[in-house]
Amino acid sequence: MDAPFLFGKTVSEDAFTNRQVDIKRLTGNLQNHINTILISPRRWGKSSLVKKVTENIRSRSTRVIMLDLLSIRNEEEFYKVLAKEA
Repeated sequence: MDAPFLFGKTVSEDAFTNRQVDIKRLTGNLQNHINTILISPRRWGKSSLVKKVTENIRSRSTRVIMLDLLSIRNEEEFYKVLAKEA
């Protein structure tokens, strides 16, 4: 039997678990410009949750940019990555 969870990548709609409460809260926070921090162990679906919510928000004419900040070491690098993605 295959494991029901995918690891190492964000999941798409068919593999996304029922997280309606999380989706509703994060969507509300983003729409109301509330800074939000997601804290949980690695590989618990934080990126997949953000991806799902931003896909929903994008469909409402809101611009969303997702940046991987793991390798960013200073302000100059941040602005270079931001300019590239924007």
